[in-house]
Amino acid sequence: MGVWEYCVISSYIFPVGIGLALLIQRRLSFAGGVLWAYLLFTLGVELISSILAFRGVNNLWLYRIYMYGELLFPILFFFNQFSKEGSKVLVLIVTITAIVFTTLANVSDDWREYGSLQSSITFACIAIVIISYFVEMFQLEKVFNPFKDVYFVVGGVMLLAYSSILLYNVLYDYVIRGYVGSEIRSVLHIVNSGLILFYNVLYSYALWISKRSQI
Repeated sequence: MGVWEYCVISSYIFPVGIGLALLIQRRLSFAGGVLWAYLLFTLGVELISSILAFRGVNNLWLYRIYMYGELLFPILFFFNQFSKEGSKVLVLIVTITAIVFTTLANVSDDWREYGSLQSSITFACIAIVIISYFVEMFQLEKVFNPFKDVYFVVGGVMLLAYSSILLYNVLYDYVIRGYVGSEIRSVLHIVNSGLILFYNVLYSYALWISKRSQI
């Protein structure tokens, strides 16, 4: 395991630790619990993937499974926040469609060489769900201070995260196909790892503001 991989995995200690502390204190809200479960799932995937890679075992199958977690998390997290039936139907259709296209993409033997295609599917699904929530949130004036609202913070972080992942995979595809020098690969890896560290700090903040009031 390289230095950056170790730093990325270690960065999950912050949000996972905060979630565990809130759980012990019985102050973990539903939103916080869903986010914490998603982060635990992500950490588990990262750990198992690193162990498999260290032993020289193919770990791509693990990421294929993880993709479904990425698609399901937004609808589990935001679904109850939609007041309009039309919005609920829209996000359900979008999520199911994304799952179908993801399954079709997973059948391809060249799946890893077309990471940007899967990233586009995931980003489109997540963006539609989150932007739909943002639109309804501002139309109905549900939130007075967005930066103290866990749904707004998580939505913003996810939009930023998956747009950067999409850009990363597009550039990575160009590297694989020889359109861009291979030396940029290490730069992309370092930048991507640094962004994950940053996102985990923001997720830690989201967990903290999601806590229930102490009884």
